[in-house]
Amino acid sequence: MEQKTYSFSIITPEGLITLKINRVVINESKENMRTTLSTSIQGEFRSYQAETTEDALYCIAKDLPENWHIKSCLSCQYGHFCPIGNGDNELFCVTDFEPKSSRDLWRVTEDDNERKNRSRNLFHSCEFHKEQSKDYYTYSDYYFRMNDRKSE
Repeated sequence: MEQKTYSFSIITPEGLITLKINRVVINESKENMRTTLSTSIQGEFRSYQAETTEDALYCIAKDLPENWHIKSCLSCQYGHFCPIGNGDNELFCVTDFEPKSSRDLWRVTEDDNERKNRSRNLFHSCEFHKEQSKDYYTYSDYYFRMNDRKSE
């Protein structure tokens, strides 16, 4: 079992707030893994369980009050998953070029040094954060999964 607490940035109409999110991973293997994220949103304790950290974060994002949005590498246009495989709670920051397809990301994820330098966890946020949009290619389905929330 792995347990860690993260500070997670949330954009609200009143400004930026930070949630403390406790992450517990049990049976950390690709065949049988369970991630639980727990936090308090507006004073109410909430817990989310999924197979991956990514899916648990989607649950949190969909459960946020209206006009609240996560501000992390997961929601950033520069945060890309690896087209040839990434670990749980991992994506890659690409602020120095604009990929047009997943193939453009191979170079930065195949090279061990590049991979290490660009690797981020899904909770990470930095000053370069820019929300994903349909007009900018990001190898992540965050934008589309969050826009589906309106139809749920």
